[in-house]
Amino acid sequence: MSEDDAKTALVAKRIAELEAELHRNSVMLANLQELPDSSGYRYAAERIEAIVAEIEALKAPAEEAKPEKDGPPLHAVLLVIGVIVAVYGLAEHAWTAVLIGAALAGVSQVVKHNAGASTEDG
Repeated sequence: MSEDDAKTALVAKRIAELEAELHRNSVMLANLQELPDSSGYRYAAERIEAIVAEIEALKAPAEEAKPEKDGPPLHAVLLVIGVIVAVYGLAEHAWTAVLIGAALAGVSQVVKHNAGASTEDG
């Protein structure tokens, strides 16, 4: 059994326990309808609210934590490297370096476009 399956089973078990407790408190609240000022009525009402909130929190899909970016985006780095290599190539009349720089700048735009598309999909 994988870790995700185990977590899912535990969540399902906890939800079942909470639903059983919710039923018990609902019955108690129904029995105390004639005594709305009693402490038992207040306890049951507050407990029902807490149980419902916990069930909703458990049923809500867990959002995946996005890793924090600790540096500049890849496309910006590729663009800067491409420009530096191209300028060096122009200054030294090294046409291969100019082509490599232009290729890196082009790749940076493709990476930028693909990164934008993947963030829109997810």
